[in-house]
Amino acid sequence: MTTPDGYSKDQIYPTIIFLHGGDRSNTKHHPTKYAYKSGIDFPFIVIAPSCTSGCSWSRVDLEGMLQLSSKEFSIDPNRIYLTGYSMGGAGAWANLKKIAPLLAAAAPLAPAGGSTSDLCSAKDLPIRVYHGTADSGHENSRNMVKKLKECGSQSAELISLEGAGHGIWPGIFSDESFYSWLLGNSKG
Repeated sequence: MTTPDGYSKDQIYPTIIFLHGGDRSNTKHHPTKYAYKSGIDFPFIVIAPSCTSGCSWSRVDLEGMLQLSSKEFSIDPNRIYLTGYSMGGAGAWANLKKIAPLLAAAAPLAPAGGSTSDLCSAKDLPIRVYHGTADSGHENSRNMVKKLKECGSQSAELISLEGAGHGIWPGIFSDESFYSWLLGNSKG
């Protein structure tokens, strides 16, 4: 768990639930690290659970984790965002189906999988998927967004990074427009 500079219990903060990839490190590619390195104003609390060997993001209770975190930290319930890369991107797909009503937006990055089963439950959630066209999972991301649109989504979109491979997250987490897009979405 990280808090923004100047954190105060007297104010509420937008919050990112960040799911790491198959490297099993919740710090190596942490969004805060890239934002600070790029000089980006970063007003977010970040909940970064660890999914160790044998763990699957689809079996992690993010709703319970969020409830516990909300008791200790000043989380804005209208500005909770879900993101993850690679294995964490697939985990974002799996979990946004379960917790879509709690989220203001979701952004899977180079998701290493994802199932269209029950995806319509997230059709009203703003979702932006980032995927390199040279990554083997790009077609699956295209199918996920297509399914959301078939369900009636007006805000699901695929950001295809032409010629990019799998490791796109450092560039995304270093881009101020990514965080601006998140902050541009609120439930309230």
